[in-house]
Amino acid sequence: MHDVRYDAVHDEIVVPVPYAQAILTFRGGADGQEGPIRIIQGPKTGAIGSRLDVDPIHNEIFTYTGNTILVYPREANGDVAPIRTIKGPDTQLKSPYGIVVDPINNILAIGLNSNYGTKEPLVNPDSKEKGAILVFNRTDSGNVKPRNVIR
Repeated sequence: MHDVRYDAVHDEIVVPVPYAQAILTFRGGADGQEGPIRIIQGPKTGAIGSRLDVDPIHNEIFTYTGNTILVYPREANGDVAPIRTIKGPDTQLKSPYGIVVDPINNILAIGLNSNYGTKEPLVNPDSKEKGAILVFNRTDSGNVKPRNVIR
């Protein structure tokens, strides 16, 4: 697990588990061997990335896999398909590395790995492809262009 988010509004801990292709939600006060209260996982769910964020106001969970942003209902349990996806060449998504949703301003920010143009462990100084922050509207879906790009 590479990410853990605390939803203070609902007192829940949300964890992506990419090896199991699952999103686990625990009670905020969970202790010991206590299991999750909800699990999003199954063929309809698809692949789950290693990072996520929670929008407690609009009851959504945002994650990514490959070059696709996936949005699930926060209260979903079981084999649940995403309610929205952001995917396609216009999105400029290449190796996302971070994700954060701002439910007040209705934006979604995606950090791109500065190595996304190479397989090298360090940034290739000759590469034209550098890291970036892509900003989308929170409700965007499909092959949409970012509303802002910070590069």
